[in-house]
Order: sequence, then C-alpha cells, then structure tokens
Amino acid sequence: MNRTTKLSYAFAHVFLIMCSLLMLLPILMILNISLKTNTEFLNSPMAIASSLNFDNFAEAWKQGDMIINFKNSLIYTFCSTVLTCVVASLAAYPISRKHIRGTGFLLGLIGITLFLPDGIVPLLFFMKYTSLLNTYGGYILLSSGINMALMVFILVGFVKNIPGELDEAAAIDGCGYFRYILTIIIPLLKPAISTVAMLKIINVWNDFINPYLYLTDKEKRPLTSGLYLFVGEFSTNWTIMAAGIIIVAAPLVLVYLFLQKYIISGVSSGALKG
Repeated sequence: MNRTTKLSYAFAHVFLIMCSLLMLLPILMILNISLKTNTEFLNSPMAIASSLNFDNFAEAWKQGDMIINFKNSLIYTFCSTVLTCVVASLAAYPISRKHIRGTGFLLGLIGITLFLPDGIVPLLFFMKYTSLLNTYGGYILLSSGINMALMVFILVGFVKNIPGELDEAAAIDGCGYFRYILTIIIPLLKPAISTVAMLKIINVWNDFINPYLYLTDKEKRPLTSGLYLFVGEFSTNWTIMAAGIIIVAAPLVLVYLFLQKYIISGVSSGALKG
C-alpha cells in the first residue's frame, strides 16, 4: 500500500469519525439536559451539567405513565414484528420464483409504493368502519402493514440467491409448498429476516404520530406517546422531557448496538443479490 492510498484511508476514517460524532451530538445534548435541574437548564441550556440529577428519570417514569405504555410498546412491537416477518417471507418466495402472473408488474408496484405517502384519511375511515380503531389488534395490523413493501423487497433479493435446484429437489422428495417455505426457505433467510425484524422494531417502537391518530384511549398508547404529556400549555419542563426521551430511546439503542451488523449486512446483501 503506497503513501497516497494510506493518506486516502486516513482521511476517510477521520471524515467518518467526524460524521459519527456529529450524529451523536443530539443524543449527548439530550443526555446532558436530562441530568440538569430545571433551574440550571433555564440559566444555561447549553452548558455541561454541573451535577448529576437522576431524579428526572424517576419523575419522567412516573409522570409519563410509562409502566402501562412500556407494556403496550412491547406488545405492539413484538406482534407487529412477528406478523411482518411471516407475511413478508410468505410473499417474497412466490414473487421471486415467479409463481404468480405479472411478477414484474407486481415488483414495480411494490417499488412505487416505497415512495408513496401513507393514506391517513382512507386508513382512518377503513379502521373506523371495520371496528379496528382504538383496538390492540387493529393497531398491530396497521403497524405490520407500514413499510411492508420494503420488507418484501428486501426478502425477494435474498430468495433470488437461493438456488432453484433446491426447489426441484424438495418437490421430487414430496415436500409440500408451504412446508418447503417454512422448513427450508425461512431458515435460509435468517440474515434477511433479522434485518427485516430490526427495521420493523425501530419503526414501531419510535412511532409517535400513528398512536394519536388510531388509538384514542390513553391506556392503549405506546411509550412514545407518553412524551407528549410533558408538554404544557404555557410551559414545558425540558429536563424531565429529556429524561423521558432517554428512557424511550435507551432500549432501542441497546438492541441496535447488538444487531447493527445484521441490518447493514442484510440490506447491502439483499440489494446486491437482488
């Protein structure tokens, strides 16, 4: 490796480190605010906290009713993730193998839907007249359907990389269609399914708008909706709100740190193999 190449690598690493620090800056700022007293924050909002005031986290947990909301978030996230992975896997196999007519048109339609906004008004009317509005089951179905096209698109790229000879061998051995998908295809899709699962977990856990649109009962809202309780009509306790944001984000950050390699490798591999 010559000197020019080494300098290029060094410059790239320095640039990426600076970008990473820039992305971490908002999180560090929120963490700093969460450790201040309200008086200290009002006197110097950008200064480093002089004392570690962990009482803000206990107060945020209490004021935001986070025990109930945390339970709801776990239910919505787990059920939506499982349902999305199952449906996307079952849909990706026939599409990638062209077992249905108009596969090219269907893939194009899936690609178009990635750039279309959510139809909020039609969804509200649909959920209202099907009695799914303000129900656990209705919100789980809604959360599962959001970004479903992206999940199918990712899995299609992986299924295409599975040799077609495996399908023929399974058919000769008398393996049924759904049995083949469940026992052969899905185990081979573990990296892709891990990617889809993590993306869905991030999407459902961080959702802030949809709970207010489709869940009118406060007892059924997820953890993120509790953050709005800290916003007052005339004033807002920013230190407690910052502590609430850290509480909401902490589980997701920890999960992401452990599974980030699956997301990066899964998305990149799916794009290359598709």
